[in-house]
Amino acid sequence: MRALWSLAASPSAAAADPGPRTLWFSPPGGDDRHRRALTRERVVAEALTIIGADGVDALSMRVLAARLGVVPGALYRRVRSKGQLCDLVVDGVLAEVDCQVDRSLGWAEQVKVLAHRLRTVLENHPGIAGLLKTRDPLGPHSLALAEAFLAPLQEAGLPGRQTALAFSLIYDYTLGFALSDRTTVNEQRVQDTATRRQLHAFFRSLPADRFPGAGRPGRARVGKQPRRTIRR
Repeated sequence: MRALWSLAASPSAAAADPGPRTLWFSPPGGDDRHRRALTRERVVAEALTIIGADGVDALSMRVLAARLGVVPGALYRRVRSKGQLCDLVVDGVLAEVDCQVDRSLGWAEQVKVLAHRLRTVLENHPGIAGLLKTRDPLGPHSLALAEAFLAPLQEAGLPGRQTALAFSLIYDYTLGFALSDRTTVNEQRVQDTATRRQLHAFFRSLPADRFPGAGRPGRARVGKQPRRTIRR
């Protein structure tokens, strides 16, 4: 205490030893003044970035905290658990699906439009389709998407239970397409011109009397590689 009073009584001494003043009376310096506020939106967005770059297994609260420049405990003031974080990530992605469809279209066409939109969004966010298989999507945007699918199925006249089953089937079918690679190993191979020529030559050499089915579809298959789509 005597040292503090002597500093107060002697301004020159205080200037020579600024330690106590710097520690107790100066605002924190460095990056703290410029650090962005840790919001739930930032936490969810960074989690989505990690999943997209390295997969769902790469996401942990410790890794996420390091990416955000905070201690892991700070995250739990924004989300209760990793499970809740995953639910928020999923719901945020599903918010990108446009649920508005032209009601003048037939019910099957409305369902197909929604399925294509869902697949496109999931393909734009690698890892989320797999995460959806492990979570119950019960967020507001998840439920809005479910309602968009259920409406045309109900218009089709399906009973309540069958409507729910049809929705689950379409939803899982769409997730399956999003989970699969856009380009299979075989499709990657036939993109090579030399490989494609060799395959053409092979199919042309097949005896037509022994392989009438394999030759013609095989030649057509390697001649062009259409992108797989969901069809009615």
